[in-house]
Parts: sequence; structure tokens; C-alpha cells
Amino acid sequence: MPAMLLVGTKKGAFIYRSDDSRKKWEVSEPIMPGWTVANMSVDRRREEPRLYAAASHWAWGPSAARSDDGGKTWEQRSPGLAFAADSGLTIQAVWHVTPGHPSQPGVVWAGTQPAGLFRSEDWGETWMPVKAINEHPYRAAWGGAGTQDPVGSSLHSIEIDPRDGQHMYVSISTGGTYVSRDGGNTWNICSHRAVATTPAAKAFLAEIEEKFPSEPLPPGVDPASADEFHKLVMDRKNPERLWGQAHIGVFRTDNGAGSWQDVTEGLPSFHGFPIAVSQRPPDSVYVVPLEFEANNFRVCPGQFTVYRSRDAGCSWQALTDGLPGPHDYQSVYREGLSTDGLDPEGVYVGTSNGQVFASIDGGDHWERLPGTLPPVLSVTATGW
Repeated sequence: MPAMLLVGTKKGAFIYRSDDSRKKWEVSEPIMPGWTVANMSVDRRREEPRLYAAASHWAWGPSAARSDDGGKTWEQRSPGLAFAADSGLTIQAVWHVTPGHPSQPGVVWAGTQPAGLFRSEDWGETWMPVKAINEHPYRAAWGGAGTQDPVGSSLHSIEIDPRDGQHMYVSISTGGTYVSRDGGNTWNICSHRAVATTPAAKAFLAEIEEKFPSEPLPPGVDPASADEFHKLVMDRKNPERLWGQAHIGVFRTDNGAGSWQDVTEGLPSFHGFPIAVSQRPPDSVYVVPLEFEANNFRVCPGQFTVYRSRDAGCSWQALTDGLPGPHDYQSVYREGLSTDGLDPEGVYVGTSNGQVFASIDGGDHWERLPGTLPPVLSVTATGW
């Protein structure tokens, strides 16, 4: 069965389409050239699938763009996509757009920077702010240690329980992860139980806490934003299980964020951004660890490597066959890993150097797809 990749970059979007074997690929011409596209998704609840793009432009502003013709043309106007007039906040960028639950036709969700959640009830034609999270009591703490400025925060992950459209999670950069069980009317922080256990992460946290010993943050919220997930994903095979790639490790919960387990041991670094989960057996999770140093190098140190676990994070395997190295220094951004759910399942990764790699055997072997794109921000894989 063929696959399709929706690829967002710093200078526009691209769509890859494969043949039935997923060995031959074609890439589209640039889509929305000049726009920064942080995330893309496909809404199959409609008779004709609709594509969404979390897009932003330095001159034209933010957009939850949509296309009904496979990406050939786009509507970029997003009426109502704005914070309340008295909030003092202005959307700088759209980070994530995702379709709502199948039981809620027309509902679409968007996350922004500064961190905000927005809901559409007409397939993304118009938008309204979700007050309960946008005006959350913890908002004053968003933005990171040593600041009360929320502009640096972003709502980058939205996960909806496939069993219940009222049950959902959002994750906020430098702000924590929150759960709602009533469709977004109320939200509770659920990531502060993610406690780092690796020696390197503990040392990093101790250093940060020494710098900010008495931050006036809410109880249970770490002054180093230790509960900051760079990416949150739900295992749709088992929605009680969620994975978080945090600033200080990889974490897993098996009870709907009631508790978290640090599963970083076995990885070369506690730091990274993307995380992806298999949609079919064998159960797998994928990450790309980055070198973490005070100089902010934050790249794969010479050999580009995807790590896979098939035992819920108890052990990790380095996957490099077909990936560039040695002397290859690049990164993967938070949306840059994806699985397609096909049989056998494909895994895809896009890099900061504009390369896209595909594996159709669970990551054992990789092949580079055609083209060198602008820096890749997101990869969304789907069957046609």
C-alpha cells in the first residue's frame, strides 16, 4: 500500500508520495513557499480529506491553513485565531493543528506560541480560544525559570483519547503537560510526577536549581521546568500509555499520566525532541537523542542515529544502517519522527539539514528520499 508524507519546513511544505512498495517516492513542488510550517495533519472524517498546516509567516502572521485538493491550493485565513482582547497576548506562530475525535465532526484543535489552545467547530473555518487553558492559574510560570514572560512558551502537542473525545492532553514548552476529561473545560497539570533518575539529568537539574533557588512558581512545578516535555505522544494501541521526550529524559506512563517512569537509561543522552510510537505490532518507540552540552551544540555527534525500544523503554537499540555518518552533525526537531501504521510499518525521520529518511522494516534499514529540503520541522506519515 502506498504512503504519503506531509513534510513541514522552515521555508514551506512538501508532500511525498510512494508507490505500492514504498520503495519509489516522488516529492511535490514547494507548498506555501516562504511560510514556516511547524506541523501538518490530514482529516479523514470528511468525504474528501482535508489537510491542515500549522503555518506562520514573518509578514502575514500565523495561520491554521487548510486544503481540500491534496495540497494544491490552501486557504490561509483563520478568523478568530486570537487570544482574548484583554489578555495582552498576540499569537506569534501556530505550532500544531490536529483533527478532533471522530464523534465530534467539525472539531479541530490548534496550539500556538505564546502557549494557547484554540478550537474550531466548523472544520477549521473559524476559531475560538479555549479559556480554561489559556487563562490557567499556572500561566504566570510558563516561559521558563527566571521569567514571568509567557511569550517563550508554546503549546506543541495535542493528544485525544480515541475512546473518548472529552479526554485529552496538551503539552506546553516550559509549561508542563495538562489533562482534561471534560472536553477542555477544566485542566490539571499531570507532568510534574515525571522525575529524572539518570545521573546526568540530576546533575543538570541541580545546577539549574542552584541558579534559581526560590522561584515563586506553583507548588509541584519545578523551577527548571523539569516537567517540560519537548514532545508528547499517545500510544493509540493502548491510550493509557503516553510517552514524553522531555528536556531531561524519556518518560512513559501506563496509567494515563497518573505516574511516570524515567526510561532514559541506555540512551547516550537525556536530551532530545522527537518521539514516535508504532501504530501496530511489534510495539516500538523511537527517539533521536542529541548531545547536551552547555555550549548548546544539540546535534547528533557525528553519526546520525535513531534509537528504538521494543520493550517499553527497558532497553534501547541504535539504528544507523543507511543513516549518514561519520562526521554528520544534524538534529531532528520535535515533529520530525513519524510512523505510517501500514503493514509492514514504515518509520520516517526528517533532519535539520533538509534530508528525509524512510524505513519500511521498523528502522532496521533506512533509505534517503529524493530531494534536499529546507530544514525539516515536521514529518506526518499516513497511508493514502
